[in-house]
Amino acid sequence: MTGFQRQPRHYYEDPLSRVWLTCAAQVGFRVARTADAYASSDGHGTLLIATEDQLDPDDNLGQMIFHELCHALVEGESGERALDWGLDNTRMGKPWREHACLRLQAWLAGSVGLRDFFAPTTDFRVSFWATLPADPLQADPGVGGRRERSCVAARIGAWRASQPRWAEPLHTALTASARIAAWVPGGGASSVDSGGLASLWSTVVPPPLMHPAGHAPIAHYHAENRCADCAWSFARRGRLRCRHAPRIALPDPSPVCIRYESAIALDCQTCGACCREAYHSVEVSSRDPVNQTHPDLVLIRDTHRKLQREGERCAALLGGLTANADFACAIYADRPRTCRNFTRGSENCLDARRRVGLSL
Repeated sequence: MTGFQRQPRHYYEDPLSRVWLTCAAQVGFRVARTADAYASSDGHGTLLIATEDQLDPDDNLGQMIFHELCHALVEGESGERALDWGLDNTRMGKPWREHACLRLQAWLAGSVGLRDFFAPTTDFRVSFWATLPADPLQADPGVGGRRERSCVAARIGAWRASQPRWAEPLHTALTASARIAAWVPGGGASSVDSGGLASLWSTVVPPPLMHPAGHAPIAHYHAENRCADCAWSFARRGRLRCRHAPRIALPDPSPVCIRYESAIALDCQTCGACCREAYHSVEVSSRDPVNQTHPDLVLIRDTHRKLQREGERCAALLGGLTANADFACAIYADRPRTCRNFTRGSENCLDARRRVGLSL
């Protein structure tokens, strides 16, 4: 054929990359390829990802974008406005923030069976990712357990991921990634290279089943527990229900989801959420004894009374300054009715713990 020259106008894009480029755009980020950074953010809404010639053989653009979005979730909107999320170039100056990002990345990817597939390709894969327990948001009790700093930051990131800006784009991208992975052949001897490393496609596992309430995947790492053991289960009209999906009556027995917390372990002295960052005001009635017993702690403006605060905390809250230190109330016997009416294991309790990164 003569007189015709084909002129392609579009380059082929990997489907997985297309999925995560779309997700990034939907939550407000542009993606630019650069030779000046491996993976970073410019603080003005652009994710900077290295060009293909700079990436490792097992890197993929989708995973790189996903990782940076996890940084955005951990750091919040203020962190989005900082160069490279406010971290230094090596991220070793404040490793707990990188650890929080990786914990969140493992938790989100694991919800669709892609935890190993979406593992980091940096040195953190061996030094940190490989040491994560089945529940990536749980640290060893010796370093604080659920209250360990990176665990708390990762759970706050998970809470942000459930908010309107993020929830639908992330869900769409993760489920689309899982569907793509399910169709790509990854097993067999050819999936292992000469160095003994398996192809990332061979690490894909079926997504976990959804909980009967439909709000989260079932947690295989809590297989010995049931919903009746969870801090967020309660009974209504003779049926077991969950604070995360209170309208749905649960079968008995019912397996637990990834939001499971032991009812026995839900302890106010290791929490303190309702007395610190979660809520910024505790109303005091003129009839509350604290007005007479601790007048210095009561702030009066016009006709309104509330407890004094010291920064993010109620002024009466003691302790909790390290991950293993308990909290205590200096005026517990005379605490206001607002505090007395706050019930452990209630909807408000769950909301408070979510806000401080102790619950999902």
